[in-house]
Amino acid sequence: MKILSNPLRAINSRHINGSQFQAWPHLRRTRQNAQDGETPRLSERNRAIIHIVKMCILLLLWLGCTVIVFVFAAEEKPLNTMVTVMPNQTVLRKVDLPHNGVRVTLLGPVDWELMRFPEEDNGVYGAGLRLEWRNSDLNVTYRRTDMWNIVMASDGTSYNEVSKNFRMHHQADRQAVISLESKQDSPVSLHMVVNNNPLITDMCVLYAGLLILGLYMLIIFDIIDHTFAALIIATTAIAVLGILEHRPNVHTIISFVNFESLMLLFGLMTIVDIMATTGVFEYLVVGTYRISRGRPWPLIFFLSMLTAFLSAFLNSDIMALVLTPITIRLCEEMSLRTTYVLVVVAIFADMGGALTPMGNPPNAIVTTNPAVVAEGVDFVQFVIHMLPGVLVAMFVVFGIVYATHRKSIFVLDQNQLDLMEEKKTAGDKKPPSQETLERIAQLKQKKPGRYWLNPVDNFAETLAGLEEGNRIRDKPLLIKCCIALIFALLCMILHSIPTVADGASLGWVTLLAAFLLIILDDKNDLNATLGIIQWIILLFIAALFVLSEAVDQLGLFEWIGDRTVVLLTSLEPQHQTAVTTMVLLWTTALLTIFIDNAAVTIFMLKFSFQMASKDDIPLPPMFWALTFGACFGGNGSLFGAVSNEIIALIALQHGYKISFWHFFVIGFPLMLVTMVIGSAYLLIAHSALNWN
Repeated sequence: MKILSNPLRAINSRHINGSQFQAWPHLRRTRQNAQDGETPRLSERNRAIIHIVKMCILLLLWLGCTVIVFVFAAEEKPLNTMVTVMPNQTVLRKVDLPHNGVRVTLLGPVDWELMRFPEEDNGVYGAGLRLEWRNSDLNVTYRRTDMWNIVMASDGTSYNEVSKNFRMHHQADRQAVISLESKQDSPVSLHMVVNNNPLITDMCVLYAGLLILGLYMLIIFDIIDHTFAALIIATTAIAVLGILEHRPNVHTIISFVNFESLMLLFGLMTIVDIMATTGVFEYLVVGTYRISRGRPWPLIFFLSMLTAFLSAFLNSDIMALVLTPITIRLCEEMSLRTTYVLVVVAIFADMGGALTPMGNPPNAIVTTNPAVVAEGVDFVQFVIHMLPGVLVAMFVVFGIVYATHRKSIFVLDQNQLDLMEEKKTAGDKKPPSQETLERIAQLKQKKPGRYWLNPVDNFAETLAGLEEGNRIRDKPLLIKCCIALIFALLCMILHSIPTVADGASLGWVTLLAAFLLIILDDKNDLNATLGIIQWIILLFIAALFVLSEAVDQLGLFEWIGDRTVVLLTSLEPQHQTAVTTMVLLWTTALLTIFIDNAAVTIFMLKFSFQMASKDDIPLPPMFWALTFGACFGGNGSLFGAVSNEIIALIALQHGYKISFWHFFVIGFPLMLVTMVIGSAYLLIAHSALNWN
């Protein structure tokens, strides 16, 4: 997906051997063909026609959204009222019912957790609400819905929100009323919000499905920039709500965005991007060559594990950016098949990023959601739950990689042979400096028997050459970055102890760590620091949050949830959690083959909440299934994760083309293996052992 832009050019021009970073990943076929010297399939005239048609469609869409949102559509104004019911009494509120349905939201001291699991409260309710048709005097009831039982919280000062849709066909000469009945010995006071035009029709579900399908088509076929695609589809969703007389105001639209996850990603980007300027990551990759003594498969093993470890704590997307150029150089020095090694690195970046909340954007989206936090999911608990599955998957995948490509890794294609020959004959390679010659002599004096691996023949020359160009350039700044990271990690661990750091959320902790680093860096010009932040990634995720909430209001997730619950209720109760977990896990993974895992995560998280609200299925197993599916599923295709596309783009700049099919052939089978491992782990942990 096209999520990187000018900010990444700044990083790349500073740290990646001076190569120019073109605007990002979507490796369009025409651009790839042009760079590869192939003849474009479309003529100039046809491309011009397609471009004009695309612009006309976008302008019409913009015009429609503008007219609807800013001229005709009024903001949604539901009825707000305070209702107090005396003990064992009933209060009635009249309501107009023009569309055979009403949505009632109650705010106050309600226990939404016990409302999901009423058996834990022994069926003792504080109040009950239903929709009724009565005569004009309200003393005769003709028809009523089932009772919506309300569990009141023991703490009267708490303030929670619960909602429910009621459907009842209109009846002539009848008055629709909302009946709120008290079932306890003390008064019940609640803030009631009544929407007599809820979006619960089948047409609303159709509109929501078309919006998501439109986003998928724009991204899969790379019609426009992916961030712009998310923005324009989110705007269209607001326009659809406006047509249906539910246009949210600006304050509501802003509330759709989960700023906690954006804070987490922003803070982490700031720290890691500044750390990248010190050269520490290139130095660590050279260290893998030093430890492996130039042996190919030990090098690939240590490089894969290093990538996974750094991705877990420093974000897989940025690790892909800073580690790819030096990995390409290592492959060329050792005559390894570069494209294959890069795909392996991408796969381990995705798997390692699954380990912690900051490792991948999907993890940040899940762990910073208020409902997830309310379930007690914190940094330590997340790592503990993910660690067994991630470790097993990494070692099994490396074993498969070694078994299937033990010899083919040394078979170079003609393109790589030509590139390596071109670099050898370029004649611009500088002779080694005196310091490098001394380092070569020092390395040759060391006895091979002192190490567990014997070095290859040209080990000293290669290592000395790599060390010369990949040193730590700013040690004081690296120390400051480590201080900020240690502060963030300690606070995240303390956050797992409620009495110690109850208010230190993951987003705030990471943001404060970024501010600490900016203060320690002591730069007069903040533009240089802010210029390397990947703002367009944050904008893309924010647009997806808005789209997800709009689609949720249109009733798509509730519609899917109702039909899934019908399937689950046909199963034995002890099997419902296992089936739900597997459906969520595999659906998420398969969807990431076609669209970035961050977008899939936002949509599937909403679906998880709908499932939990409609059946007695615990939420935590669904969280772990979602994160495993999003992170492991990102290995299934080039479009599955941002880190995959970053690696493909940088490889293309160095002359190596990683096509969708090339990545799919390698990554999809490995994705299936990791998904089987994740499935087995989740079934054992959350179904057999009931680790909820």
